[in-house]
Amino acid sequence: MLTKLKLALMISAPLVAGATTYAIAGGGGAHKKEVVQKFDKNADGTLDDTERADMKAAFAAKRAEHHKEMLAKFDTNKDGKLDDAERAAMRDAKLAERFKAMDANGDGKLTLDEFKAASPKGFGHHGRRGHHRMHGAASQGVTKG
Repeated sequence: MLTKLKLALMISAPLVAGATTYAIAGGGGAHKKEVVQKFDKNADGTLDDTERADMKAAFAAKRAEHHKEMLAKFDTNKDGKLDDAERAAMRDAKLAERFKAMDANGDGKLTLDEFKAASPKGFGHHGRRGHHRMHGAASQGVTKG
């Protein structure tokens, strides 16, 4: 049985590698293609195991640095973690930052045009991500208002 498992893993590993590379590069537009290009050291168009490991390590390092920055900024009691109140403060700060970036004329109000201009492509009514978010909001009792 162990031999069959090893054989199955050996056969499926290249398929998984190809599928992962396709998912990163093919389905997600320019950003994902840039990620593949950045980590595809041998320039063969796919990420092999070593290249994927490098990518995962880079992403993990970036997440760890971000976590460290958030702790430095929002961990007011300095216990090394964010409690509910600290997380709420972090969310409020991020929302205020997003609002400020969206408020093009700085009047403290968002017009529909400002909101549309600041919204990422694909998040509109017919965009896939927007479609799923809208259904998620509707299922939680959130209404347009």
